[in-house]
Amino acid sequence: MVNYPPARIVGQRIVLRPPVLDDAGALFQRVARDPEVTRYLQWAPHPDVATTRRVISEKINVSDDERTWAIELKHSGQVIGLTSCRRPATHSVEIGYCLGRRWWGKGFMPEVLDMLLSALEADRKVYRVWATCSVDNLRSARLLERMGFVQEGRLARHAVYPTMGPEPQDSLLYSRILR
Repeated sequence: MVNYPPARIVGQRIVLRPPVLDDAGALFQRVARDPEVTRYLQWAPHPDVATTRRVISEKINVSDDERTWAIELKHSGQVIGLTSCRRPATHSVEIGYCLGRRWWGKGFMPEVLDMLLSALEADRKVYRVWATCSVDNLRSARLLERMGFVQEGRLARHAVYPTMGPEPQDSLLYSRILR
């Protein structure tokens, strides 16, 4: 089993914890059904809460090389998004994230990424953290740059973003070297 950051990470305003089936309604309403939130994700908006439940039970945290956390507001317990990391190699971790539109621009994602990066830095085997985003996702690109990630290049025809169509689109590759 891959050594990953803890299952629960507590920050000043945010708690990162494994999603549970009881989160399906909130995740569906705030994230998974919203075409604006899912616009630059590599999965289509969910048609119903049953799909969100299936994803939680069948696809999230079922592999040893990846971990997904629900993003929960510490003061209210509201689930407002998801973040994840996947470890395709011992020394390298890919991260991803999505946040309900109501919470955009309030500083939650920088806090989430700071918490995640701090946990990854504690793993002495991790040297590199990387992420990709659609070339059109300027908010995500700016966030990564603010968090100390460097753009390494443009990946032609890299990923299918279902809300943008069925063909692969270009993505930007960002990385941050931890040590």
